[in-house]
Amino acid sequence: MGAIKKSKGRKKELWGALQAACAMYDKALFVNTDNVTSKQISILRKEMRKIDALMVCGKNTMMKASINALMREPQPEDEDYEEKKESW
Repeated sequence: MGAIKKSKGRKKELWGALQAACAMYDKALFVNTDNVTSKQISILRKEMRKIDALMVCGKNTMMKASINALMREPQPEDEDYEEKKESW
């Protein structure tokens, strides 16, 4: 049961990080990282930090859902309506 909570917490964290990045940056680049080593990713992250860029890694379905949720107009019945209506 602990693994499930940890996984859900990580997904929620990733969801928020992606939405924050979308709000902060004007441009985005989506890439497939198949056959890329963790060392190569580490080097890339380090280089990206130097130019104030950000790398957010996640599953395709989650990335799409997070961006779609961000683009959807807030509705009064939404849990976070008050928070989102100001920035919409």
